[in-house]
Amino acid sequence: MDFSYTKEQKMFEDAVKEFAKKEIIPVCLDFEDDPDGKLAHSVITKAAQAEILGLVVPEQYGGGGGRGIEANIALETLAYGDVGISCAIGASWWGQTALLMKGAQELKDEWFPKLASKDEAHLICMALTEPSGGTDVEDPAMGFKTLQTIATIEGDEVVLNGRKMWPSNFDVASLYVVGCTVDPEKGEEGSLLLAVPAGTKGLSTGKNERKMGHHADRNGEIIFDNVRVPKQNMIGKVGEGVKILDRTLIYNRVGPASMAIGAARRAYDLALEFAKSRIVGGYPLYKHELASAMLFDMQTKIHISRLLWQRAAWVNMTTKGNIHYAHMAKVFATDSAMEIATNAVELMGSYGYSKEYPTEKIMRDVKIIQIYIGSNEMIRAHAWRYM
Repeated sequence: MDFSYTKEQKMFEDAVKEFAKKEIIPVCLDFEDDPDGKLAHSVITKAAQAEILGLVVPEQYGGGGGRGIEANIALETLAYGDVGISCAIGASWWGQTALLMKGAQELKDEWFPKLASKDEAHLICMALTEPSGGTDVEDPAMGFKTLQTIATIEGDEVVLNGRKMWPSNFDVASLYVVGCTVDPEKGEEGSLLLAVPAGTKGLSTGKNERKMGHHADRNGEIIFDNVRVPKQNMIGKVGEGVKILDRTLIYNRVGPASMAIGAARRAYDLALEFAKSRIVGGYPLYKHELASAMLFDMQTKIHISRLLWQRAAWVNMTTKGNIHYAHMAKVFATDSAMEIATNAVELMGSYGYSKEYPTEKIMRDVKIIQIYIGSNEMIRAHAWRYM
């Protein structure tokens, strides 16, 4: 059994590490003072120029042709620099999955070359959550029954009305993949995913929401007011929205696990560096039994979490996928990251709590990963469906 990356995967990981070291870590504390997102956009543009943003675009469209392992190597390594940047990119890749699976050929031919661009950053917004409902939309058992974003088919067009709340890239996306329904009463049979280009008449956005963390990832309200798009922008058919979304979750729920590990590794490294230099009782903090035990547990959970996402990504690449592996990776890694980040702050004491160091920021950043793309509570509660 070989747990090592291929030569190409290792080279790619090293390149992303260098990118994070050079372009993200020096500015990671500045994202909170970037209300217009200009700094984050400049970093993501550099990621496009470095051929990271186009990693998962098929090669025939000019992309990197990367798959699950490579994508999650990138997300973990980017998150070591900043989780918000990693999330913005990972959320865009989630939208690409739906487009790749069931998008019309005309849509793929139009959008994948843009998504692979090395000159400018094009992001997708996966617009699902609504102001009146949260994780229900990501629960296939609900069948889109709570959605109030309505798609009406009129001849060769689809007319969209409704509101979305909290999706990543809400006001910087070039393309929106929207979860909607032709009739909430029909449940899954009325479900639909629809591609809406930015700038389409009737599409507008609200303010960027102020959050506890994840400041490089922009979230807010999206309004669809009689938005009209061609029927060819339907991703799959009416009645397939729930199934397509469920399949995208199998592949993309691994992403939060890898992002959480990247953040946890950074928190651990900061705490270890501090513990080696901090003298308590005449010798370094890390040599105290309690601190040593905490650091050992932190490192152990990082390694377990990585093995879980690697297993889930490998299953997705070699079989039709089993969402239970992605579920286990997401829940364990994100819960562990929250614990590791909290313990890093604890080990560093007042320094860990100070905004002078990234440790307290990481603790705030990782909390939301337990919640988005299906809350850990929802996943645990419905785990029996996949056993």
